[in-house]
Amino acid sequence: MDFETPPAPDEQSPEENAETLRRGSARERHERRQQRQHAKPSVAPRQLRPPQQFTMPKIKIPRGSGVLIGIVGAVLFVVLVVYVLGQLRNDEPEIQPNALWLGTEWTYETHTDEEVAALVQKLRDEKIGTIYAWVSYYKYDGTWNAADKFGAVTAFAKQFNAAYPEADLYGWVSVPVQDENGGIREDYATLGQPIADFSKRVLDEFGFKGLFLNVETVWDGDENFLTLLRDVRATVGMDVKISAAIPPDWSPSNSNIPLPPLIEPGTEWAKTYKQSVALLVDHMAVMAYHSGLSSTADYAQWVAYQVKTFADAVAELDTSTDLIIGIPTFDAEPPGHDPLVENVTSAVEGVKLGLQEAGDAASYVRGLAIYGWWTTDDAEWQDFQTAWLDSK
Repeated sequence: MDFETPPAPDEQSPEENAETLRRGSARERHERRQQRQHAKPSVAPRQLRPPQQFTMPKIKIPRGSGVLIGIVGAVLFVVLVVYVLGQLRNDEPEIQPNALWLGTEWTYETHTDEEVAALVQKLRDEKIGTIYAWVSYYKYDGTWNAADKFGAVTAFAKQFNAAYPEADLYGWVSVPVQDENGGIREDYATLGQPIADFSKRVLDEFGFKGLFLNVETVWDGDENFLTLLRDVRATVGMDVKISAAIPPDWSPSNSNIPLPPLIEPGTEWAKTYKQSVALLVDHMAVMAYHSGLSSTADYAQWVAYQVKTFADAVAELDTSTDLIIGIPTFDAEPPGHDPLVENVTSAVEGVKLGLQEAGDAASYVRGLAIYGWWTTDDAEWQDFQTAWLDSK
């Protein structure tokens, strides 16, 4: 999930960006999703409850009118069916708005049902209903890492779905774009179908409800990334939820926010490229860390910029795509990440500021995503509760 310091991106012309927006099946997918769901947030299947008792009203029927009796009987039957179905139908439980990354400590190891139940209770307590659980990454030799662990991955997905059925469990699939020497891997342009085929396995064979695609790293105007997303969508279908890791605007030009000292200005996604990706996925998980900044105040302003900029871009589309803002709980990774600067408290401060600045567009920000479970200690959980959950 960590993005290296990027080079200056290639620029894309407005005409090319406009064409990018028009291509693919994104609009068709969006229209179908709009027909399928008219309000956010996403919800799980309906639950049933026993119908309440009721008494049918007495109706006097004139004698000698068999046809009339038949008509009235049919009407009463329809009324009865509608009433009973109305009583059986319960409100749909909402998916909790926040997200979390789970690593191999859960998906590659065996856990008892009691251990999974304890995990689920923690997630419920923290209002976390979207989980990105690690599956594998696509190696440079064209194979998937740790294939011998896929049985354990499947077992965990089954356990988790049974314990937390209303949650969205995404299979976390990683695709490193840079090769072992720091360049771009030679097969990048042809990765779409292999990733799509494996993604279908993650859903059909492993039992995940959706996909979390972590393609590292994607620069502005990257057509290969858009092609990969289209291939995955075409293979898994329109109704499968797809989330993608999105790099922040590292060092945006023409902004008045503090800029990372080690990243060249202008390293950002154009609005039209943000929109191109938004039309192809259900969730954009913006990784708001690794800024390289040295003060919490500067970092909070930088995070606020990410929230507002991405929210503004998505809001212009009138799409059902959500934004989830990734916040860090991991250890120091110099020079990009200093936990004394980038932490739960300072990140949440930045998110709140960005939501205020975004205005109506803030409604597209669904929640926060904690990266990750394996590094979040009790103090950080308390910070999350105090800074974010208690303020909602």
